[in-house]
This record gives sequence, structure tokens and C-alpha cells, in this order.
Amino acid sequence: MVKAKTICVIVFGLMVITAGAATAHHSFSAVYDISRTVSVQGVVTEFRLVNPHALMLLDVADDSGKVSKWTVEFDGRLNLTEHGWNEHTIVVGERVTVTGNPTHVGAPRIFFRKLVRPDGTELIKGSEETLSEVERVRQERARQREQKQ
Repeated sequence: MVKAKTICVIVFGLMVITAGAATAHHSFSAVYDISRTVSVQGVVTEFRLVNPHALMLLDVADDSGKVSKWTVEFDGRLNLTEHGWNEHTIVVGERVTVTGNPTHVGAPRIFFRKLVRPDGTELIKGSEETLSEVERVRQERARQREQKQ
């Protein structure tokens, strides 16, 4: 009986410890500063619509021309696709301005809030504007495919 209680206590303790570790990567405020936003402009080198968080890599040049690689973190694939996003929502080679929450330590990394394209169109985190823009792009691509046939 004592052995069973001891095992239960150990198992429960391990569950408590691992539960904290399992949720640790979802702690936004541990990594990003919600009280600030920054904007960076650069060229998209990669966009991955994946879980647990979609990622975009952006080459950003400073005033001297030195290029640094920035990481833009997004919500997960499921959340983004519910708002109409797909693998082609952000295009490699496109020059964009991205606004987001910076890290606490000043790393070249932000959490996505808004993306502005050269033509002024915007993608905004989880909004109807995002869905409308994505749908407009889809319709345009469908029209182009029909013209080619």
C-alpha cells in the first residue's frame, strides 16, 4: 500500500513538472514584449505555414547596406488557415514591411501583427481584412488560370 502511494506521488509530481514544460513554448510574454511594436522592411526569403507557429525569414538591410536575417513568428497553421491563409499568402522575393512585437533581448525576431506590401495592401493578424485580401488574391489567380486555358 505504501509503495503504491509513493508511486502515485512520484507520477503526480512528474505530471506537474512536465505540464509546465509542455506549455512553456506557448508563453508569449516570456519571449516577446507586448508593450512595444517595431517595423522592419526587407525581402522575404522563406515562408513556412507550419505548426506550432508559422515562420517567415526576412533579409533586412541597415543604413550601411549590411543585411541581417530576421525571423517573423506567426500564429499556427490552423489559426492562419481559418482566416484564409495558405502557403502562397506571403511570396518569397517580395519586399514587405512587417510590424510586430520585438523580443525582450533585442534579437532580430518579431511576432507578427501586420504586413504591408509595396502596393499598400495589408495583411493583419486574424482580421477580416486578411481574409478579404487573401480571397482577392485567390480570385485573381483563378482568373489568370482561366485565361491561360
